[in-house]
Amino acid sequence: MGGEKVRLFGAIFSALAALVLAAPGPTGAAEDPAALKVGVPYSLPEWFKPSFLDFRQDVAEARRQDKHVMVFLHLDHCPYCARLLKESFTSGDNHDFIRKHFDVIAVNVRGSLEVKWVNGATYTERGLAGHLGVRGTPTLVFLDQDARNVLQLSGYRDPRALRAALDYVQSRRYRNGPLTGEN
Repeated sequence: MGGEKVRLFGAIFSALAALVLAAPGPTGAAEDPAALKVGVPYSLPEWFKPSFLDFRQDVAEARRQDKHVMVFLHLDHCPYCARLLKESFTSGDNHDFIRKHFDVIAVNVRGSLEVKWVNGATYTERGLAGHLGVRGTPTLVFLDQDARNVLQLSGYRDPRALRAALDYVQSRRYRNGPLTGEN
């Protein structure tokens, strides 16, 4: 009788294990790891400059148009990126000013696309973010017409504060000193 109980227990255990393994996950469980992202989804504006991420070429093209390059370093689902884009890049008073005076190029701080930076060095997007010392998103890097980084802003800026920085770069006041509350 002891062997019969062991076989019966084994059969019941096997049947229960098969049921557990065949059962679907908890209701609402995401099967796609990408669906587990938190934050705010957003899209980059269509008017951002399409780029092969060769910033030497991008700066040369901007120079011919008397513009500066603005590198928009972002992270997917970043709520601060979404807010900055909404308030200053897709609408608001800064929208037309940015389009007129800047070639905006997006770089994903976790991306793996190859980037040729202004010094000729090649990085991944993630590597460029490290090279530039990006510690948060969004980060805006402004390049002058000689490919120099003339201003780097980390974090969200409200439209008024961003406009002060845009005016500072567009008017080339960086030649006279760093951006302060008095520029």
